[in-house]
Amino acid sequence: MAGFWIRINPNGCVIGSVYASVLETDDARGAHTEFTPASADRDRETAEGYRHERVHRAEWQRRAKPCLLRQCNHQEAP
Repeated sequence: MAGFWIRINPNGCVIGSVYASVLETDDARGAHTEFTPASADRDRETAEGYRHERVHRAEWQRRAKPCLLRQCNHQEAP
C-alpha cells in the first residue's frame, strides 16, 4: 500500500512526513524511529502526545501540506 507516514505534534500540527516505502518497518514504530532514532526520546515524545499516522496522498494533501507549508491554523507545540 503506497502512502506516507506523518508526524503530528501534541497540538495536531503535522511537523514531518516520510514515504512509507523508505522505512525499515512500515508501521508507527518504524515511522517514529525514522523521525526520532533514540529510544528514550521516543518514549518522551509518546508521553507528550506526539503520534504518527499512515495516510494516502489525498489525506497528505489535506492534512500535512498546509502544516508543512506553515499555512495551517495550529499553534506550535509547547
